[in-house]
Amino acid sequence: MTDLAVRAAAQGPDPSVEALLATWLPTRRWYPGRGEVHAEPWLAVTFDPGDDGETTTGPDGETLEATSADVVLLLTRLEGDALPGGAVTVQVPLVLSDPAAPGPGYIDTVATSSGDVAVHDGGAHPVCWLTLARAMGIEGPATTLTDRGRVLAGEQSNTSVILPGVPSAGGAGGMLKILRTVADGPHPDVVVPQALTEDGWDGVPRFLGALEIETGDADGAVPVPVHLAIMSELVPHAVDGFELACDLASRGESFTAHATALGRLVAELHERMARVLPTGPPLDAAAFVAGLRGRAARAVADAPSLADHTGEIASLLDALEERLGALAEPVPTQRIHGDLHLGQTLFGDGAWKVLDFEGEPQRPVAERTRPDLPWRDVAGMLRSFDYAAAVGAAPDPATWQAEATGAFLTGYRSGRVPPSGMTDDTAELVLRALVLDKALYEVVYETHHRPQWLPIPLGAVDRVFTRPV
Repeated sequence: MTDLAVRAAAQGPDPSVEALLATWLPTRRWYPGRGEVHAEPWLAVTFDPGDDGETTTGPDGETLEATSADVVLLLTRLEGDALPGGAVTVQVPLVLSDPAAPGPGYIDTVATSSGDVAVHDGGAHPVCWLTLARAMGIEGPATTLTDRGRVLAGEQSNTSVILPGVPSAGGAGGMLKILRTVADGPHPDVVVPQALTEDGWDGVPRFLGALEIETGDADGAVPVPVHLAIMSELVPHAVDGFELACDLASRGESFTAHATALGRLVAELHERMARVLPTGPPLDAAAFVAGLRGRAARAVADAPSLADHTGEIASLLDALEERLGALAEPVPTQRIHGDLHLGQTLFGDGAWKVLDFEGEPQRPVAERTRPDLPWRDVAGMLRSFDYAAAVGAAPDPATWQAEATGAFLTGYRSGRVPPSGMTDDTAELVLRALVLDKALYEVVYETHHRPQWLPIPLGAVDRVFTRPV
C-alpha cells in the first residue's frame, strides 16, 4: 500500500462532536488548559481511505475493520491567560465509526447531521495508529503493523504507542509518538533524531518517519511545516533511566558505572550535534549572565526559603560575569538537548540512549531550539541524580549522589574539552551557575507543588556554595 494522501482543511467537527470534546478534553492528562480557556477548532486533517478489506488488530486481539472508520486529526486552538503566551494548539486525534461496534478509546456516541457516530480517542485506537504509519510511508500488512500494539501509561504531554510489528533495521519494532501540543516549524524531536540517525549514530532510537503537514503563516501566504506524529525504533528490553537509578539507590547499589557510561554518551551527543546541526553565534556573556540574574531574582522573590542565599547568588554570578568577560576568545554555542535528565534516557541491552528532544512542548519552537552551552544539559542531568537518590530512598543519599555526579563528569570530560578560550576553572564556574539556575527553579516548583520535597533542591543550592560540583 502506498502512502496515504493527507488533507488539511479549515473546518471543525460536527457541533455534537465539538460539544462532547468540550467536556472530555479537560479530563486528559496532556490537556494544557487550566482556568478560563476558550477552545476553537482550527484545522481538520483527514486521510484518503485505505485499501478495501484491510483489518487491524486491537489491544485485546480483536479484529477491527480499518475502512469502516474515519480518522480525523483535529487541531484546536486554546486561548487563556494561564496558557504559555496566552495560546496553545493541541492535537485531538479522533476515530469516528459505526456506533454498533465501538472500539478501543471509545468516548461516547453522538447524533450528527448524518447519523449517530461513535467517537474514539485516536491515540488508543489501532485504526488511527495504522493511518499515521501509512501516512509516514511505513509499509507492511495492517494486522502486522498494529499487532500487540499498546499505549504507554502515565504520559503527560504526548501519547506513545508501542508497535512491535513496525519494520525496523534492528527488528525491534516501532514507537509511535502522537504529539498532543503542536507548534509551527520543524519539530526538534524530528530534526535532531533524524540528523543523528542519518549520521549513523546509535545513541538515539533510530528515526523511522514523521507525519508533517503544511499550514499558512499568520497571513496564510507562506507554507509553514507542522509535525503531528513521529515513529522511531523501539528500544528492546529498555528501562527508563530514572527508574533504573531509583531502583539501584533503593538497594544501596552504586550507579557509578552507569553514570560514567552515560557521561560519555552525552559528550558524544554534544559532539555529534555540533557536527550535524547548525552552530550558534558566540556566547553573549553579558546576556547569558543577565538571564541567570533575572531568573534568580524571580526565584528568590517567589520562594522565602531562598532569602538567606541572596548575597551568595549575587557573588557567584558576579564572578561568572567577570570570568567570562575576561576570556580572550569567544565561546561557541550549539544545539543542545535542552531538557536533559535521567527520565530522558533509556538503558537496554547494555547501552544507553537519549530521547525526547522536544523540550518544553508549550514553548515556541524558536526558544526550544536556541543554541546554548552544552553545560546546561550536564547541569540538568546532575540535578536528576539528586532526585533519584531521594526518591529511591538511598541509605546514604548524599554519598550516592556525589559518587554518581563524579562518575558522570569523569565520563563526560573524557569525551569533551572546554570550549575554545575557556579554561577548566571557568568551565567549572559555568557549570556551578547552571546547576544553581536549575536548583532555584526546582525550589520554586517544590514550594508551590510538593513542599515535602523542598529539601532536595535546597540542599543543592547549599552545595553550590560549599564545594565544587
